[in-house]
Amino acid sequence: MGKNIRFIHSADLHLDSPYKGLKGLPDRIFQDIKTSTMTAFNRLIDLAIDLNVDLLLIVGDLFDQESTSIKSSLQLKKGLERLNQQGIKVYISYGNHDYMMQDKVNLTFPENTYVFPSHEVTNAVFEKDGERVAEISGFSYYSQSVKERMVENYRKTSDAPYHIATLHGSLQGQDEHAVYAPFSLGDLKKVDANYWALGHIHKREWIMDEPYAVYPGNIQGRHMKETGEKGCYLVELSDHQTDLNFYSLQEVVFTEEEIALDNVHLIDDLIEKLQSVKKTLRQEHQKYVVRMQVHLNEASELTLDSEQIEDVLSVLNEEEEDEPYWIWFSELNVQEPQIISEDLSKTNLFVSEVLQTIKQTEDLDDYLEDLLKHKIFRRHTAFDQERFQEEVKQEAEQMILHELLRNG
Repeated sequence: MGKNIRFIHSADLHLDSPYKGLKGLPDRIFQDIKTSTMTAFNRLIDLAIDLNVDLLLIVGDLFDQESTSIKSSLQLKKGLERLNQQGIKVYISYGNHDYMMQDKVNLTFPENTYVFPSHEVTNAVFEKDGERVAEISGFSYYSQSVKERMVENYRKTSDAPYHIATLHGSLQGQDEHAVYAPFSLGDLKKVDANYWALGHIHKREWIMDEPYAVYPGNIQGRHMKETGEKGCYLVELSDHQTDLNFYSLQEVVFTEEEIALDNVHLIDDLIEKLQSVKKTLRQEHQKYVVRMQVHLNEASELTLDSEQIEDVLSVLNEEEEDEPYWIWFSELNVQEPQIISEDLSKTNLFVSEVLQTIKQTEDLDDYLEDLLKHKIFRRHTAFDQERFQEEVKQEAEQMILHELLRNG
């Protein structure tokens, strides 16, 4: 077919993410988190240079919003200039977060950088040693909500050996994010492409392997819905195969840890167990924000109120800002053993009446109406409403039963 081509596939950089919701952080930890997306971006540039790739793809949402800080714009341009000095091409598309960025901010990029225009799919030819090696297609968003099936407009238009299609959009049926520029696997297969470089979904995922269609995820997690390693893919196309290797780039890992504890009676015992979790994480030489889930068995007699939980978190986080690889426990949930409501209702008339009232509350829409209508909640939350309401009722039942038993 022709020369091999090696490139990095990245997406969803979300530079300038505000990182709302984290509170009570020491200044050093706060600064590490605040600058983490830019730190990850700089690692992306370093990686492209170290691996001596032919080109870098950034498939949508370079920035977290349609406006950006001067500092981030300058750092972005500085990174692209470094790639330009090494002869590495860059192909950029804007997504639903940073749509029409080129028209809103005075962003001038070096000559190695190609920005896909908005409104329509266009094709750019990549040359290596004077030969056409790959055709790269894509588009930038013209508004925050692109609902058209842009996938239908992808075509290979040159005699270049490889066709790399970039698309910031949603696989039909995925509801983790708002659905934009939707497509099906069948749509992707219809296009004469050797590789589909996808963006928009922040979870790393291969959705097809003939040809490969890949979401690399974002390069830095920003909250507890974006847990684990974050980064990019090194992709190599050759006559015979496609090779992919993942490289982590994140500065901070958001993680949810879960442990089950037996016969825990004292807060000191709980803290000791949680310190062992911290010790294990410390060995990874990585900065962590941790949401901790603790499940107690029936033999445990430990109960904690909200103030005690805050005290435990304070002990766990003490002096963490002095650690090169800090571990910050942002949340602690201690779940007491489930009480079998049916057995209890047989022996206690009042409990029976309470449980009956909960079961007869068929619809919680009246209580949740304002929340469900809130645009920020809808934008950042996707869930099964029926399942959510059932979980609320189950948790309410357990809270009431525990309080009744605790108070005799």
